[in-house]
Amino acid sequence: MPHVKPLTIDNAPAKSQPILKAIEKKFGKSMNIFSTAAYQPDVLGGFTQINDGIGNDLPEKLRELAYFKSSQINDCDYCMHYHKQAAKQVGVSDEQLQTVENFQASDAFDEQEKAVLMYAEQLTKTATVDAAVVTKLKEFLNEKQLVSLAATVALANFTNRFNHGLDIQLP
Repeated sequence: MPHVKPLTIDNAPAKSQPILKAIEKKFGKSMNIFSTAAYQPDVLGGFTQINDGIGNDLPEKLRELAYFKSSQINDCDYCMHYHKQAAKQVGVSDEQLQTVENFQASDAFDEQEKAVLMYAEQLTKTATVDAAVVTKLKEFLNEKQLVSLAATVALANFTNRFNHGLDIQLP
């Protein structure tokens, strides 16, 4: 049972309503995480602005692998549900999704994907990343993409904790 009942567009604060309408248009439906964040329009707006920003520079497949890995570590079923779907849409295979927990031992991932997953794992588990992992990533990513990767992992951890803290449920 969620700790806070998700709002509908009609009963959300006026400042949240256009954001919720844009979310429905973008995703084809409302999602409880956004409908719950709508109680605080500035939180909802900031949340969606970061979400839109991380989609600008980092290749979609790498972004979804990082988001899914962080959510898997945090055991966030809500985020894993939606990001599993998003990952498949951008080319992540079923085998990759099934072996992401043990990615280092899997042949399903290339060197770049493994570096992204290692970054997501370290940042999620310890809030730090080994310099060697960053050096490896810089073989594939520019600094702008590295910022987007850090923001992706940070957002995943934020949404995981937001969902757990409010017991947000899948519809």
